[in-house]
Amino acid sequence: MTYTDLIAVRTIKGMRKVEMFPFGTLVNGALVVADLHLGYEDALRERGVELPYEQYSRVKRRLVSYVEELSPELVVLNGDVKHEFSGALSQEWREVLDLIGTLKSLGVKIEVVRGNHDNFLIPILRREGIEVRDPYLRLGEVLLLHGHTEPAMPDGVELVVMGHEHPAVTLRDEISASHKFKVFLDGEYMGVRLLVIPAISPLAPGTDLLSVGSRDLLSPILRKSRLESFRVIVADDEVGVEDLGPLSTIRMAARVI
Repeated sequence: MTYTDLIAVRTIKGMRKVEMFPFGTLVNGALVVADLHLGYEDALRERGVELPYEQYSRVKRRLVSYVEELSPELVVLNGDVKHEFSGALSQEWREVLDLIGTLKSLGVKIEVVRGNHDNFLIPILRREGIEVRDPYLRLGEVLLLHGHTEPAMPDGVELVVMGHEHPAVTLRDEISASHKFKVFLDGEYMGVRLLVIPAISPLAPGTDLLSVGSRDLLSPILRKSRLESFRVIVADDEVGVEDLGPLSTIRMAARVI
């Protein structure tokens, strides 16, 4: 099965189609992913937690597959490309540079939006001639931002695409077995369509929206939105992309179970 087989197409009013797949979106020819958190293993090792170095190979393989199958005109890394706040670890340098080189070899244009983890990312990308967009990147009527800040909304924007929150839901079946799924959130913010995309990092399992309140959310944008009205769309390599309906309905069903 390819990622093309898992795509769900949703129509945004006044725009071309928006395609969602595990774990990114294709919007008007731009492939958008967020929350790569490259270098996470070394950051954990500095805190005494050892994990095998497996994340980068999985993220890289996934991105290459996206580009080869979907043929985007542009790849946007929408924040938290690297993980460590306080510096640039050697693992981060190696992996970021290798990823940029790989994407360039595929012939796509690359844009990077700054996330809250992307301190010290600028000197890494400068070596590749890539500018970090801060606080957002605008592509026509689409605004791409990470989501950790709440910038002023420019005129003429019809869709905001963000990451940062790592949204997820934990669902139980009839025998009470549970599984945590990464999800998209599709709703509105300040009268504009808002799409929150899941983290592409396999080491970022996500914020379980069924167990947190609005005050506990990471993003100031989502804290000011009517989260209960957002549609929850599962993103999973086996399930594909499935619209579960409004968050309020899912929370009600979860309380019944």
